[in-house]
Amino acid sequence: MTSPRSASPRRLPKRSWRWTAFAALALAGIFGTAIGSSIDVGAVATNPRTQRANVRSEQAKIAAKVNALESSQDQVMAALKAMEENVRGQQAVLSEARRQAEVSAAEAAQAEKDAAQTSRDLDALRARVARYAVKAYVEPPGEELMRRFEAASAQEDATRNALLNMQSRSDSDVIDQLRSTKARLEEELARAQAAKSAAETHAAEAEGALQSLSVAQSQQQAYASQVRQRLDETLSDAAFLSRMDAELGRQIAAEAAALARAVVGVPSSGSGSGSGSGSSNNTTPPPSGNNPYPTPALTTVNGITVASSIADRVRGLLNAASADGINLTGYGYRDFNAQIALRRQNCGTTQYAIWEMPPDACSPPTARPGYSYHERGLAIDFMANGRFINSRSNPGFIWLAANAGRFGFYNLPSEPWHWDTRGT
Repeated sequence: MTSPRSASPRRLPKRSWRWTAFAALALAGIFGTAIGSSIDVGAVATNPRTQRANVRSEQAKIAAKVNALESSQDQVMAALKAMEENVRGQQAVLSEARRQAEVSAAEAAQAEKDAAQTSRDLDALRARVARYAVKAYVEPPGEELMRRFEAASAQEDATRNALLNMQSRSDSDVIDQLRSTKARLEEELARAQAAKSAAETHAAEAEGALQSLSVAQSQQQAYASQVRQRLDETLSDAAFLSRMDAELGRQIAAEAAALARAVVGVPSSGSGSGSGSGSSNNTTPPPSGNNPYPTPALTTVNGITVASSIADRVRGLLNAASADGINLTGYGYRDFNAQIALRRQNCGTTQYAIWEMPPDACSPPTARPGYSYHERGLAIDFMANGRFINSRSNPGFIWLAANAGRFGFYNLPSEPWHWDTRGT
C-alpha cells in the first residue's frame, strides 16, 4: 500500500497543471488579439431645424420672383418677410451646426483622453499577469509546499481548500480585470471614433449652412435694392402729392414707411441697383452736390410739363382720352432741387448722404434725387375729373390700362396714378 508521502510525486504534476493552466490563460490575455474597432456612424439625420431652413429657402426663391417695383404693397412685404425668415433660419442652422461640431470635438477629445488612461491601466495589468505567468513556468510549487496540501485531517483539508480557493479567486480577479479593462478600452476608442465622425459631419453641415446663408443674404440684399428703388419713386411722389392731396400723400408715405422699416437693417448691395423691371434705368449720382443732373428740354402739353422727347406721345394720349370722354390732367416734370433740400434736412449734408444713402437710412425715409422718372420729365401723375387716380376701379385708370401702352406709357402697379416710359 502506498503511503501518502510516497504518493506526493504523482500529485505534483496535478498542482503544476493548475499553475500551468493559469499561466496559459494569463498569456492568452497578454498576447490575445489586437484591440481595434471601427464604427460606421453614417450620415447624421437631417434635424427639424434644417428641414425648416430648407423650406424657407424654397419660399425665399419664390418670393424673389415677386417684382418689387411692380407688385402690390402686400406682395412686396410678404416677399421681404420670406427672405428675412430665410436669412434668420440659415443663421440658426449655421449656429447650431457649429455648436454641435464643437460639442462632438470635445467629446472626442475626452474619449481619447479616457482611452489613453485605460490603455495605461491595461499595460499595468498585462505586466502583472505576465509576472504571474513567468513565475508559474519558472518557479513551480516546491515539494514542501505541495506536502502541506496532502494532510489527511478534515481541518487541514479545509485549510488546504481555503488556500487554493483564495489563490484561484486572486488569479481569476486579475484575469477579469484584464478582460474588463480591454472591453472598456474598446468602448472608449469606439466612442472617440463616433464623436470624431459626428464632429466631421457637423463641420460639413456648418460649411453648407454658411454657403446657404451667403446665398440668402445676397438674395435679400438684391431684393432690398429693388425695394429702395421703389422707395425713391414712392417717397418722391408722396412729398409732391401731399401738397395736392393731403390724404393721398399720407397714405403713400405710410406705405413707404412700412417698406423702409422692412429693409432698414439689410445691407445695401449697391446704390439703387435692382434686378426688376426698369432697374437698368438708374441714374449715376453726380460727382458734386453743386453739379445736379442737367434739366431736360421741357414742353407743356395741356398743362402737363414733360420732356420734349415725349411731348407728342402725351398729346396723342390726352386727345384719345378726351375723344373717349375721359378728361385727364396731371403733373409731370419736377425739379429735384426740392428733393435735395429734403435730403439735406433728413439725411445729412455729405455727398453720400445727399446722393447715395439708401432712402430708408434717412429719418424720415427720403427719396434720393435723380431717381424719379418725374425728375427726367418721363412720368406723369394723372388726375381724372379733377382728382388723382388712386384706385384701379377709377374710370381714368381703366381707360389708361387699356390704351396707354399704345403711346408708350406704362403703370407703376403700386401707384395707380403713376405712368411713365419705363420698358420702352
